[in-house]
Amino acid sequence: MAAVEDSSGSRRAVDFDWFQLTARLRDRMPLVLPVGSTEQHGPHLPLSTDAVIAEALADGISRGVGGAVLPTITYGAPSRPRSGGGDLFASPDVSLPTLLETVESVVRRSLEAGAKTIIVVSWHWENASVLWDSLRAAHQGQDPEARSILFASPWDLMGVAETNELLGEGGADGFDWAADHAGLLETAIMLHLEPELVTDAPAAVEFRPRQYEALPTPVDSVPATGVVHDARRVTAEQGAACFDSMVAGLVQAVLDETGD
Repeated sequence: MAAVEDSSGSRRAVDFDWFQLTARLRDRMPLVLPVGSTEQHGPHLPLSTDAVIAEALADGISRGVGGAVLPTITYGAPSRPRSGGGDLFASPDVSLPTLLETVESVVRRSLEAGAKTIIVVSWHWENASVLWDSLRAAHQGQDPEARSILFASPWDLMGVAETNELLGEGGADGFDWAADHAGLLETAIMLHLEPELVTDAPAAVEFRPRQYEALPTPVDSVPATGVVHDARRVTAEQGAACFDSMVAGLVQAVLDETGD
């Protein structure tokens, strides 16, 4: 797949006119759809964290495979206690039916416009287990040669060396990624991508996590800071290494699936 740019160097799908975009889709240009959320990320990261990271990953993927990035979906599924605080940290979100219908509609209409490859990259734990259903529904009745690729947990494509450097001894072995909400990985990546939006990470505070869900969410089941892991030691350099490694893994996965 050759790199695709308009005269301004943009890789945003909406910067093409409709005729340019559909012509490129007929030439098999992939579309990349970032899906994030708007939710609390402790006292040190912005509510836009998931959307910022998802969009940056989508841009990296598009540059690696010659694609164009669709507008980011900035609202995600409601958070749960261990991965966002649940109902103790009320934030703008959308119901699961709304999220599923939105992603399904965007993917289905992109396929109808001629897209042959659609890549969905999500950065929000609660989105991870549900978006597959949206893509499956969107493909019903469509060109059987068209494909969608879903990256619901992009950190799985991160290199072992970068993971170990970030997480320390043991690396990802037994590490609870859901509990790392606003923790090591997100803090490091945001220090790399948007350092002006990051303030000092909080110290760890005591709480009593549950191995089950309870509503209303017990106050002591979630840290008062909204952050489980102590992210004070992470650096922008670690974030850059993790981000670049992740993008490389995502791009290679797409190339492997498409045969390019």
